[in-house]
Amino acid sequence: MTPRPLRSAALTAAIVFVAVACGGGGSDGDSRGSGGVVAQFASYDRAADREQRVLVGLVAEQEGQVAYGTVRFRFAYLGTRESPQRRARTGPAVTATYRALPGSGASGEDGPSVVSATESRGVYGADGVRFNQPGLWSVIVTGRVDGEPFEATAAFEVNPEPYVVAEGEPAPPTANPLPGAPDLSPPAIDSRARDDGSVPDPELHATTVADALAAGKRVMVVVSTPVYCVSRFCGPITDAVQQLATEYGDRIAFVHLEVWNDFENQIVNDAAAEWITPRGGSDRDLREPWVFTVGADGIIRQRFDNVASDRELRAAADRLLRG
Repeated sequence: MTPRPLRSAALTAAIVFVAVACGGGGSDGDSRGSGGVVAQFASYDRAADREQRVLVGLVAEQEGQVAYGTVRFRFAYLGTRESPQRRARTGPAVTATYRALPGSGASGEDGPSVVSATESRGVYGADGVRFNQPGLWSVIVTGRVDGEPFEATAAFEVNPEPYVVAEGEPAPPTANPLPGAPDLSPPAIDSRARDDGSVPDPELHATTVADALAAGKRVMVVVSTPVYCVSRFCGPITDAVQQLATEYGDRIAFVHLEVWNDFENQIVNDAAAEWITPRGGSDRDLREPWVFTVGADGIIRQRFDNVASDRELRAAADRLLRG
């Protein structure tokens, strides 16, 4: 297949905690607001007229990451590139909670506070956000950090439709290669493969998505590259899914799709491409990590981009088992 670049950008040089998401030719970015806090829009895929999870990362300039507690998101419609609004139109407003990267520390009830990357890494997220039309939008994040008020704004673009497979759609019946597959190097199965070809997460490489779907099983799919992930999120997310695999046993099929077939030559695995290649053959970059859940009927139930907390992933697994 045609090689595609897979890039993530750090929010700051000192703290790599959230990947820049520019899918859809968007104008995603960060800006300084009052209180010295920078906001970075962190959701990979935004679409009009559907409820979705929205993520924003916050950094206190020259100090560290903003973590814990809750903040407020207020959205505004800015028009389109061809026809910008003369005045921003008010959109939805929601309370956002801190979502810690698995294994990076507790989510904390107090806050928001400025912390180091060694204490906790994560983003603020809100569920069920609906944008009523495609185009350019902004999010204004407000709250108090260590008792001091702040406001920060970030711009992003909402697409007419999701640009990767989404909730309510049939899951791709992927025939992902398993350990020992001929003519395929072990790192193409899992970038953390050992010299002897074994993988550190065999629970995630025991079946194909296609076989699980054919058997009518519920499935959780993690698309990630633990070794080559610039944002450093793929390893923790993959580990969290593996932990669920050990706990939920054969009630759910858990599958890891390694992104890279050949990292040096920037060739993406066909199996991963089925899930995270932008629709329409556009030149937008692939983004990772992703986690998808699929019901026994083969329909995608939920998807999680960039950061997914332990709590979110466990709740998604429980929801799968309920129906």
